[in-house]
Amino acid sequence: MTRRRRAVVRLAERTWREARRLARDRRAVVLLPLGAVEQHGPHLPLLVDWLGAEEIARRLAPRLARRGWHPVLAPALPYGVSGLAARWPGTVSLSEPTFRRLLVEIVRGLARHGFRRFVLTNYQADPGQLRAITAARRDLARAGLQVLVAGFTLERAGMAAMTAPRVTALLRSPHPDREWHSGELETALVLALRPALVRRSVARRLRPAWVDVPAALARGAERFEEIAPGGAGYFGWPAAARATTARAAMDVRAALIAERILGALAAWTPRPSAGRKV
Repeated sequence: MTRRRRAVVRLAERTWREARRLARDRRAVVLLPLGAVEQHGPHLPLLVDWLGAEEIARRLAPRLARRGWHPVLAPALPYGVSGLAARWPGTVSLSEPTFRRLLVEIVRGLARHGFRRFVLTNYQADPGQLRAITAARRDLARAGLQVLVAGFTLERAGMAAMTAPRVTALLRSPHPDREWHSGELETALVLALRPALVRRSVARRLRPAWVDVPAALARGAERFEEIAPGGAGYFGWPAAARATTARAAMDVRAALIAERILGALAAWTPRPSAGRKV
């Protein structure tokens, strides 16, 4: 007889009394998805990063639960720092200071009631977002809170899970290292999770746009227009996308992320007063 899987607790669906009990649970881990509302080429909707952040949280939660932790899913923060795409219609980009302060205030608000451990699940790789997350974590660490990142991050160990060879080997693209924004893997993600939102006829007609995005960013590019002048807002080969690719890739990512997050959770001991005066 198999054990029934523990359902993910959604914080926003609980009463204040239930939230109080959750906050006092020493094994509780708050998962806070961080996305963005930004352009993703002519074939994908604006919510790709938001969708990806929630998917990381959804896949991470049962892995934490199986090891005795009690994941609590907080409402996703859809808006983020999207400086690279700021000039494209539909994109809503917060400034780095605003996003940093927003993260700090959300986590501190939950910590005041007793939550100690937080995992930010992030699918937005804009450098501004990553810098703001890093700064917010420093602020919150001084308050005695554990704040980890699952997904895209400035930390090499964290980023490795998203771009691991086991992930890129799943792609059909002949240049997996050039598959970035709105390319094969992100198109596959939306096909797997919200297929009706993919403009498939458009995606099939898109020619590959293989650009060395990291190199462009290292040179100081601050806009997609500087990375690929005249481009249509995607990098990679959207036409190669298959839903099965995303499912397999996210399985690998979740396993790698969980290994690192579980190790960090087990190694950290909260201060007795952490979260009370933040």
